[in-house]
Amino acid sequence: MTMSSSISVSSSASTERKVDPRVLAAIQKASPPRPAVLNPLLRMLVFQVFFLSTSLVKIPWYLLRSIIPRFRLNPNWSFATAAYILVVRRVMRNLIRFGVQPIAPRKGGLRDRNHFLGTLVACLNLSGPGGSVVLAKQSIKALKLDAKHGRADKVWIPPAGPEYLDGILAVKTSPNDKRRITTDAYTGPPLLDPKWLKWSIRALWFTHKPEIVPPQPRATTRPSRPVICYFHGGAGVTFNAGDVHMGMNLAKTFARNAGIDLFSVDYNLAPFAPSPVQLYQAVSAYLYLINELKYSPEQIYIGGDSHGSWMTLQLERYLRSYKHVVFDDPASFKIPGLVLLSPWIAPEDLSFKSREKNVDTDIIALSYEDWGVSAQGLKKLPYPLSDPWSTHSNKSIGELAAMPPCFIANGGGETLLDEGTHFANLLRKAKNLPTSTSSQRIVLSPGELNCKVVHHVYPHEVHDYFTVDTEVANAIKVYKQIGTWIKFTQTLL
Repeated sequence: MTMSSSISVSSSASTERKVDPRVLAAIQKASPPRPAVLNPLLRMLVFQVFFLSTSLVKIPWYLLRSIIPRFRLNPNWSFATAAYILVVRRVMRNLIRFGVQPIAPRKGGLRDRNHFLGTLVACLNLSGPGGSVVLAKQSIKALKLDAKHGRADKVWIPPAGPEYLDGILAVKTSPNDKRRITTDAYTGPPLLDPKWLKWSIRALWFTHKPEIVPPQPRATTRPSRPVICYFHGGAGVTFNAGDVHMGMNLAKTFARNAGIDLFSVDYNLAPFAPSPVQLYQAVSAYLYLINELKYSPEQIYIGGDSHGSWMTLQLERYLRSYKHVVFDDPASFKIPGLVLLSPWIAPEDLSFKSREKNVDTDIIALSYEDWGVSAQGLKKLPYPLSDPWSTHSNKSIGELAAMPPCFIANGGGETLLDEGTHFANLLRKAKNLPTSTSSQRIVLSPGELNCKVVHHVYPHEVHDYFTVDTEVANAIKVYKQIGTWIKFTQTLL
C-alpha cells in the first residue's frame, strides 16, 4: 500500500510476513519485565548524602580556583563555565562511582500521575517532571486535552509487534532457543527476550513553539511538519528524557531554536534493558510516529546526543537493513537526515587521541564508557565490539554511502572529538565529498550548511555541552544552524 507522496508502514504486516507460531506463543507466555526499585533508591540515597556533605568543602574551592584563568581547566573558559564544569565533573564521577540510575518509569505508576506528589517523586528520582512543553495556561486546547487524557506532551509507546522484527531483533522462542538467524546484516542466535514485547516506554514532546499541541493518535489529519525522533545521552545507563539536563537544557532549547518538534524517547537503561533492547524500543518509537501519528518516513529525522547518537546510527542501520520487513514499499523508504550531537561512534577505541588528550578537562571519564559497555552487555553479544552494529566507524563504504545526510556536532575540547571528525570524513569520502579537518568555528558558511555531511566543532567546548547549564547560549547557536541545515535537506527529498 503506497501513497502518492509517501510510503507507509505495514499495519497488517503480520498477514504479509508470517511470524513463527513459537515466537507468538513465547510472547503470549511471557510476563513483563520488573524494574528494580530498592537498589536504585539506596544508591541514590548514598550518592546524595556523600555528594551534598562533601560539596560544602569542594564547591568553595572550585569557585576560588576559577577566579584566575591560569588555574581553570581551560583558561579560555569564563569564570562561570570553569566553576560549573568542575561541579559537573564531580557529579559525573560520583554517578559512576555509586552507579546511580533513575528507576525505570512504569505506565500508570506514581510518577506517571498528574499531581504534585508524582512530579516530586520524579524530580527526586532524577527523572524530571517531564517536558513541560505545553503549558495549559497558554492553550485552551492543551487544557482540554490535559483534563481528558492527561498531559498532551507525554505519551506511552506500545511495543512493536514481532512482524517488524528480524535479524538482530529476532525474538527468542525460549531461553535456550537454538535457532540461527541468517540475514545480510546479522547472523547468529535470536537476541530479544519476548518479555520486552509486553512493556511500554514513554516519550516526551518538545514542540517548536510553546503554544503548539503535539500530534494526537488517530487524528483526522496528518502532521504537516517534520519531526526528530530523539534519543538522549548517558552511556545507556544514566539520565532520562525528562530531566533538567536532557529535557530542559537540550531538547526544549533545541526544538525552540531549530524550529522543529522533538519526540524524545525515554528508553530503558541497562542493565535492566541490555542490548539490543534499547534498539528495539527505538524501533517501537519510530513505528509509533508512523502508525499512530501518521508521519511519513521522509518527515522523520533521527537524532541523539552521545549514546543517543550511537542509538540513532543503530536505528538507521536497522531500518535500512530490514526495510522489507518494516515498510510496504521498501524501495521508496527514505530518512531525511541524522543529527548526531557529541556522537559516541566507537566504544572503547583508544586509538582516537582526543580520548586521552581531553579527558582531564572534559566532563566525562573513560570509566563512564566502561560502565555503559558492561551494563549493556556489548561484549557478551554473539559478535565482537568491532562489529558495525556497535562500532559505527567500521561500516562498509557501501553502507556509509547509503546513509542519509548527517549533521555532526562536537565540542572542541571533548574526549569524543576525534571520532566525530573521523566519522564525518568517512561519510564524506563514501559520498564523494571533500574531506575536511573540521576547523573549530562557531558559525559555518551557507555553503558548509547546505551539504549532506556537516561537522560543526564549537571551540573549547566539552562533551555534550548542549546539556550544560552555562553553555546553553552556545548550544543555541548550533541549533539555529541545524535548523538551516534541516531546511536544506528538505529540498533533497
